[in-house]
Amino acid sequence: MSEAMIPISTNTLHHRALLFDLSKPVTMSPEMFDEAWLYVDSVYTKLQSELLQAQGTVRVQKHECRLRKSKKSSTTQDGNANKVIKRRHTSIREQGLCHVRIKVSRPVDGTAVTIERLDDHTHTHDIEESFQIKKPSILVNSIKAETAKNYSASQIFHALRGVGTFEGSARLGEIGGASLTRYFRNEYRPPPPPTP
Repeated sequence: MSEAMIPISTNTLHHRALLFDLSKPVTMSPEMFDEAWLYVDSVYTKLQSELLQAQGTVRVQKHECRLRKSKKSSTTQDGNANKVIKRRHTSIREQGLCHVRIKVSRPVDGTAVTIERLDDHTHTHDIEESFQIKKPSILVNSIKAETAKNYSASQIFHALRGVGTFEGSARLGEIGGASLTRYFRNEYRPPPPPTP
């Protein structure tokens, strides 16, 4: 099941490593970027909305490492008039653990995508530490597709692991699921259908 669900090419893993390290600017086709970004998107979070630059010919999106965490965590306010009900319970993570910021430039004509660091900082952690905080989209999308078929969390977990085979476990680790457990949070489950 894992082979059919999540085919991973060595080229994609190579590009994922490039997008994480970014020791120098990387240029790739838009198709390759869109494929490889699904494996590393959980490492980064958007800094701002997309901008048009160079007289509207280049779309630029800036990201920061999720461990940099420049945005302030929300808190529940005290007092009856200003009481805020938080949608979910979260833990407050420490800020400033990593200082990597990147820029993704896409020409409007769609010829190539350039990814580069905004400064000289390097990651202070490995990619697996980022995956423990948030799973990459390729893994989350695969889990959501299987939960829609009403498989239990345990069945999905064992299928992703290749039912205990080394190849299945290695594949799950490659896509960011090394810290995945048999118990998924509710965000992977589709919402129930509305009642009439």
